[in-house]
Amino acid sequence: MPSPIESRSSSSARTLRWFPRIHAGYRFDAGEHVTSTISAAWLLMTELRAYIEDLAGARDIPDAAALVKIKIAELLLQVDAVLGRAVVPHEMHRLPLLMAYGLSDVAAMDGPAATRLLGLDVPTDGAEVDRLIGVLEELLAAFPSDLVDALQPENQGHVLRFLRSANKACERVGCDAGFLAPLMTSL
Repeated sequence: MPSPIESRSSSSARTLRWFPRIHAGYRFDAGEHVTSTISAAWLLMTELRAYIEDLAGARDIPDAAALVKIKIAELLLQVDAVLGRAVVPHEMHRLPLLMAYGLSDVAAMDGPAATRLLGLDVPTDGAEVDRLIGVLEELLAAFPSDLVDALQPENQGHVLRFLRSANKACERVGCDAGFLAPLMTSL
């Protein structure tokens, strides 16, 4: 018999459609679409990958792992706002907004569903950490680009190719690639 955490993972993450608007082919202004998609990819490649590593490292430290879950929730709301071309809320408002309203562009889910999926409503033990890492790996795999761990030295060539491709995409649609400079210096 599966545990409640395994049931939670089976019933929500596996049936969830990640990035529904990107995969549905909604039409947006090309420049906005390119900048928002690249910015979201960067956040996922750098910050989410770092949080996954932090979460794994805090596997046996429940209080630390619970704090990382909160940071992940805040980051996912930020990515959701970036993909939705909305103003990114101040960091201190992100968790309450996610818990109240949920996500729409990372995944279409209301606040209670997002809270359950991210395990914000359960104790953070080793099994919960493993479950959440699995969910986040599914999210990364569903993004329409290869999102390597940008913080690993062996992936630096891929990161440089990503940035070159991002610059070329901006050139093709006529948008300002200036937003790439802070991304490059953020590593």
